[in-house]
Amino acid sequence: MPARATFKDKAPLKTLAKASKSCSAQSLAYGKCVGKSYQEVSKSMCEEEFKAFRECVQKAFGRKW
Repeated sequence: MPARATFKDKAPLKTLAKASKSCSAQSLAYGKCVGKSYQEVSKSMCEEEFKAFRECVQKAFGRKW
C-alpha cells in the first residue's frame, strides 16, 4: 500500500480559488444550469456541468478529491 500523500499548502482555500479562476467557462456553464431551475433543484440535475467544472479545478489545483 503506498504511503498517504500529505498536502503542505498553508492556504488551501486561496489555492483553490486560484485554480478555479482558470475554469471560468466551466463555472459559468454550471451556474447557468443551476440558475435555470434553482427553485426545483434536484440531485444530479447539472451533473455533466459540475463534472466538467470539478475536473478542470482538479487539473488546475493539481490534486484530486
